Amino acid sequence: MPCTRYTFFLILLSIPYFALAQSAIPLTGQLQEASSEKSLPFATVGLYALPDSNMVTNALTETDGRFLLEAQPGNYYALFQYVGYEDRYLSPIKVQAGQDTLRLGKVEMSTDAIALQEVEVRAERSQMEFKLDKRVFNVGKDLTNAGNNAADILDNVPSVSVDPEGNVSLRGSQGVRILINGQPSGLLSAGDTEALQRMQGDMIERVEVITNPSARYEAEGEAGIINIILKKEEKKGFNGSFGLTAGQPANYGASYNLNYRRRAFNFFSNFGLDYRRAPGGGNATQRFFENGELTNFFTSETSQNRGGLGGYLQMGTDYNFNERNTLTAALLYRTGEDDNRATVTFRDFDPAGNLLNTTVRRTDEVEEEHNLEATLNYERQYDNPDQKWTFNFKYILDDDTELADYRQMDEESTMPLLQRSSNTEDEINMLLQTDYIYPISESTKVEGGLRTAFRTVNNDFFVEEEGADGVYTPLPDFNDELEYTEDIYAAYAIGGHEFGPYSVQVGLRAELSDITAALLRSGESNDQDYLSFFPSASLSYSVTEKDQLQASYSRRLSRPYFRRLLPFSNYNNPRNNNIGNPNLRPEFTNSFEAGYLRYLKNGTFLTSLYYRRTTGVIERLTLPADDGTAIIYPVNLAVRDAFGLELNLSVQPTEWWDITGDVNLFRAIIEGSFEGTDYSADTYTMSGQINSKVKPTDRWQVQVSFDYTAPQRTPQGRRLSIYMLDIAASLDVLNNRGTVTLSGRDIFNTRQRRSEVDLPNYEEESVFQWRRTQSVILAFNYRLNQEKRQERRQ
Repeated sequence: MPCTRYTFFLILLSIPYFALAQSAIPLTGQLQEASSEKSLPFATVGLYALPDSNMVTNALTETDGRFLLEAQPGNYYALFQYVGYEDRYLSPIKVQAGQDTLRLGKVEMSTDAIALQEVEVRAERSQMEFKLDKRVFNVGKDLTNAGNNAADILDNVPSVSVDPEGNVSLRGSQGVRILINGQPSGLLSAGDTEALQRMQGDMIERVEVITNPSARYEAEGEAGIINIILKKEEKKGFNGSFGLTAGQPANYGASYNLNYRRRAFNFFSNFGLDYRRAPGGGNATQRFFENGELTNFFTSETSQNRGGLGGYLQMGTDYNFNERNTLTAALLYRTGEDDNRATVTFRDFDPAGNLLNTTVRRTDEVEEEHNLEATLNYERQYDNPDQKWTFNFKYILDDDTELADYRQMDEESTMPLLQRSSNTEDEINMLLQTDYIYPISESTKVEGGLRTAFRTVNNDFFVEEEGADGVYTPLPDFNDELEYTEDIYAAYAIGGHEFGPYSVQVGLRAELSDITAALLRSGESNDQDYLSFFPSASLSYSVTEKDQLQASYSRRLSRPYFRRLLPFSNYNNPRNNNIGNPNLRPEFTNSFEAGYLRYLKNGTFLTSLYYRRTTGVIERLTLPADDGTAIIYPVNLAVRDAFGLELNLSVQPTEWWDITGDVNLFRAIIEGSFEGTDYSADTYTMSGQINSKVKPTDRWQVQVSFDYTAPQRTPQGRRLSIYMLDIAASLDVLNNRGTVTLSGRDIFNTRQRRSEVDLPNYEEESVFQWRRTQSVILAFNYRLNQEKRQERRQ
């Protein structure tokens, strides 16, 4: 559908960048103290319309007391507020059409005789914020996150788990969509799970978990959406923070996030540089049977060390044409170079347990990645603050190259087996999106938008082996090139209405998917063109001011990640090959959820019941081969029904003690077969997290966190339990401008994937860590003209 791709592109570009509107008139002046004529910086200036007193705009005065407001022609009054001074009203203010600038001159404020002493009120943002449609996790409040990466941070978020191989799950399902600031991002590369491990946590402000998204969001992610919000200051003047990290295993880093806001411009920049190396590995025993009799088995022990040097730099600016029109442009560059080493030792045994042979395979891999991302966002506000139009453009270039050398030696050979592989991946992403919100009345509003995303991935993979003559020749089964194109065209509409304590919202999203996965050397191709509709609905009821109920429904899908379409991914362990399936189809899910939110005197309680029915479920099956090896192969099974109950609690028993907890109980029933074998499974399991933070004084805090995931059945066996304990403490120094944090993560090194496969002709027990999370980290953060991530007013 090449013509459709460019037609839709032209339609989006034809939308004007901003609507025609009457020009705003600048209002200027200077605020000072009446008795001394001293300038009053950072005072609040509000402009209100007459006669209804609706706020039109507001601003803060500059360091010299000057201020700038903008307004359409009309009648107004201004209110000036400053701590320790009486409120100052200026009325009437007449703004006339055709004026270049309305100069209000010097405005004087008098001290408040009643304000005999300073009163300071601190409203500290909760570490966890519960809402009916999503949960917000303010990661900066979690001490154990200091100096960690994005994967570690997500693993601390309730309802979310990251397994030892980096796969992210939400409520037990891996069909989750991860976004950055509400959009796909080059920080996550092509969806590679290792991208989260390379992403520095210092740049993350908060994490939003949306379990049942409306039609406003893209339909990708059957389990829901995880939205990572990056840091960006909004205060005037120059401010920011600087961070240093040192840890063991090797974890050294430096970062900053800076912001400078003055008048119409806001400049921001984020930078991070880190060097990390983490050990990992595990062991496995694999047994092969024939007619119920053991024929042979082997064990494998893997020891690896992965990591290297990486960094990122982001720079951007916001330009406020006026109070209603803002244009944001940003550029991000990320790079990394890893040196990955692994050793796998195989020991082969006969049925009686006698050792037959020992084979040692060593891998030396160099991985380089370069990523460039450009974004352009425009936002238009209107007289009604609920009315808004936005336009977003994003362009991403990604280049990833992995070169590996393999050396394998066994007791029966006199010469080593030498092999090498090359895996290059180039990706281009382009996103265009526009959204418009229009309030019909105070209780009714409609919303709509268009979105298109173009994605092209070229992945070239081959393995060569040295012959007796010293010449390398390709291995035919591991030599091909994947060309993957994905064009998604979407449109949505939402309507919402409030009547009394009730609030209802319904929406419909349509997505046209044009996807092709072609293996260029073998000539295989998988073309998918389908139009899908994704309705959503929600009903909320405010029982009292403290009690709220909500029921919601949405239809979503999960397209197979392109690496699962590739017939091969790596060659580190030729006895256990992870291969892809070019014929995979997407999963479709109907999701129902009901929630109850209760605001307690000193906390919040949320409980949710949910049910998801998924068709075309993608499961990774372990299939024994005739040559005594095994392959891990993804296939579409039939149906999965998941039922769950989730409980979230955030409470503050005393002023110095905070507790947050999450428990998720669920049952999953999978029905389906592959090549005549039934892989149905029924599992009951649970996961939970508890976090306790104590503040002995205003300057230092101590936190203990515990995570647990219970065992669960799989279509081929079981996944055993995983638990983890974290401990951390922080101390404010340098007159509260700096914070030192010492944390111990996974204290007992128990975060390991333990699994069992039990088939009539094959059995396997394995324990594995892609990287060891057990670590000790010392982090220092210094704030420049910035409060310690809390709202503060005097």
